[in-house]
Amino acid sequence: MKPAESDWNKFARAQPSVSDRDRAPGMAARAESFIIEREGENLILKIKREDGRVALIELTPDTAFYLREYLSNALACLGMPEDV
Repeated sequence: MKPAESDWNKFARAQPSVSDRDRAPGMAARAESFIIEREGENLILKIKREDGRVALIELTPDTAFYLREYLSNALACLGMPEDV
């Protein structure tokens, strides 16, 4: 189910910005692999980084929906077709 429009605006305003320092080489470890598991009503995104560290992120259904939309838009900006 799509979140309410008011929830989307609140979510969008709360987004962190990416600084030049964040973009510097070596600041962001690449994702090597990931898995998504259901935990009750939420989802757990587990990301294994190239350097061996693991990040766990719990997503509510609304946040998972927003993530899907952000990824779809980012892939479109890179020229990736939506049906791939």
